[in-house]
Amino acid sequence: MKKGDVIKKLLWCSILIVAVIVLNFFLPRLLPGSPLRALGGLGADDMGLTRIERERIYEAYDLHLPMYQQFGAYLVSLFTWELGTSFSRRMPITSILASALPWTVLLSLSSTVLSLVLGSLLGSLSIRLRQKGRDVPLILSVALIGSLPTFWLGMVLIAIFGVNLGILPIFGGYSMWSGYTGIQRVVDVLRHMILPVVTMSVGSLMIFFTTMRAGLLSVLGEDYVKLAELRGLSKRRILFFYQWRNAIIPVFTVLMLHLGFILSGSIVIEAVFSYPGLGLVLYEAVLARDYPLMQYSFLFIAISVIIMNLIADLTYPFLDPRIRKI
Repeated sequence: MKKGDVIKKLLWCSILIVAVIVLNFFLPRLLPGSPLRALGGLGADDMGLTRIERERIYEAYDLHLPMYQQFGAYLVSLFTWELGTSFSRRMPITSILASALPWTVLLSLSSTVLSLVLGSLLGSLSIRLRQKGRDVPLILSVALIGSLPTFWLGMVLIAIFGVNLGILPIFGGYSMWSGYTGIQRVVDVLRHMILPVVTMSVGSLMIFFTTMRAGLLSVLGEDYVKLAELRGLSKRRILFFYQWRNAIIPVFTVLMLHLGFILSGSIVIEAVFSYPGLGLVLYEAVLARDYPLMQYSFLFIAISVIIMNLIADLTYPFLDPRIRKI
C-alpha cells in the first residue's frame, strides 16, 4: 500500500472520529424523556418535583447551562479524561467503564472465536457436500439456527439448562458471596459464560458460514485450483493451502467488523443474562437517560469500529499480495 493511500485513510478516519464526537453529544439528548427520574430518585419525575427542585438538580449536573456550554465542557472532558459522574449510578464514569470493559471483552472474544471457527468449518464442509449434491440440509440447518432471535434463544437456554436441569448459572458473571479463589474462581466465571457465549455465537454463526462458503465458491473454478487438482494433490491440501488462503480474506473483513463491536458486546444478551459488561451498562444508561454514561459508552463503541476498520484496510496487503500492486 502506498504512503499516500495510508495518509488518506488516516485522514478519513480522523474526519469520522470528529463527526462521531459531535453526534455522540447530541444524539442522547434527542431521546424522549429526561434524566430527572435517575437524578431525583426512583419516584421523581417532572410531575412530582417542584420547579425549584428541578432547577437545583439541573444545576448540580450543569444541565441548566446552554447547549453550547455543555458541549464545550464535553470536549474538555475528552481531552482531560475527566468524564464526570454517572447520573444513575452516582459513580465516576471511568470506574464504571473500567469495571465493565473486561467482562465484555472476555464474552465477545470468546463468542467471536467460537462462531468464527465453527462457521468457517461448516462453510468448508458445505463445499465438500456440495460436490456430492448433499449440502442443502446443512445450509437450511445453519440458516434456521442463525435466524433464531437471540433474546428468545437466551430465554430458552435459561429455561432448559438453568431452571429445568439446574446445571448452569443463568445470570451474572460470577457467583456473588461465594468466596471462590484461584482455579475455583476461573471455573465459576467460565460456567457463567457458557450460556451467553453460546447465544452470541449462534447469532453470528450465519455470517461467518455464508462468507466462508461464498469465498470458497468464488475460487473453485480458478486456474491454480484446477492445476493443483491436475497435479494430483489431495483434496485436503487443496482446500487448506489453495482455496482457504484466498477465501479467508472476506472472512477476515467480517472478523474485524465483529472486533470493532467488541466494546459493546451485545446489549440484548447482557441484559437477558444480567452479565456485568458494557452492554448492560449502556442498556441501563439508556433507560435512565444517563447522558454522560450513554455518550461515553457510544463513543468508545464507535471509535473502536473505526479503528478496527482502519486496521483491516492496512493489513489487507499482507493477506493478499495482489493488493500491493494496485
